[in-house]
Amino acid sequence: MLKKLLPSLLLVGLSIASYAQPILTAANFSPQIGDAFASRICDTTGVVPGAGGANITWNFNTLTTTSIDTGTATACSATPSCSMFPGSSYAIVAQSTHLIPYYIASSAKLSQNGYYIATDTNAVYSDPIDQIRYPFTYLDSFDDGYSGLITLDTNIVHETGTIHVVCDGYGILNLPGIADSNVLRIHSTQIFVDSANLFGFPVMQTFRLETYAWYVPNYHSPLLAILLTTQIGGSYTNKAVSYAPVQVHSAGVAELHNISSSLKLYPNPAQNELNIVFEGAGNGHVHMTLTDVLGREVAVVADGVATKLQHTTYNTTGLAKGIYLLRVLSGEETITRKIEIQ
Repeated sequence: MLKKLLPSLLLVGLSIASYAQPILTAANFSPQIGDAFASRICDTTGVVPGAGGANITWNFNTLTTTSIDTGTATACSATPSCSMFPGSSYAIVAQSTHLIPYYIASSAKLSQNGYYIATDTNAVYSDPIDQIRYPFTYLDSFDDGYSGLITLDTNIVHETGTIHVVCDGYGILNLPGIADSNVLRIHSTQIFVDSANLFGFPVMQTFRLETYAWYVPNYHSPLLAILLTTQIGGSYTNKAVSYAPVQVHSAGVAELHNISSSLKLYPNPAQNELNIVFEGAGNGHVHMTLTDVLGREVAVVADGVATKLQHTTYNTTGLAKGIYLLRVLSGEETITRKIEIQ
């Protein structure tokens, strides 16, 4: 009964030594009203989540984008269907999909309150789904039960389920053109039963939903999400993959949205100097650092007002040959790029 909706729900390597384990909290994880992220929907062929564990490097450099969408954290009251989802703190409104998920955010946890597509296609959870409980770090886990009603055309579906959530790994995540360190992977296993009375006959279907999501503190969206759905006792299967490399708007810092899309590094590989060029950010503060593959800061490249750093040249002759990560911090936006020094 929910097969046509499940794919849409997703839209709503180097050897290393030990990293400090990041911790997700309400302050550094829950989206703020106005946050917007550019999400790239990917070809799923050959994409597998990989192993969990400590100090893992996950390589997804070869992901192929099939479409792009932007989701914005919007106040519940600013959406026409808010009254259906009491207690919701915000909704994620996308440009290209009509599915709007609703969330309840508190200092203790983040829960999904349901989703809305149309008056005849929606889900309202009387007992919301806890997606994360704070604080959350490597090897933390919890279990939660949930229930609600799903409207599909003229049918009312009763859904009950359980979810097991565990932080099963941390390390480096490599995406096309981007590398992020201090990343946590959260793996959730959701078993749910949909039951309805269709044309006088009881119908029941059971699904298993596996979600792998990679997060870094202070970036309020999954860097990468892989969703695997199977129907237990049935033939339906689905895989969905997306990654969100760009925060196109940070709440309260509207002028940041051009940095990620315009950031250019050249030459790369660099021999004597590295040029860093970007647009936007107004008079905001920008801090640039270089770290080695062990996560150790080796240099502060620049620190100051963005307008004075939009074309920065950094002398690399004092650095050992190898791979480094350039991290650009501006307001709530963090951008990481991999460079090679020759």
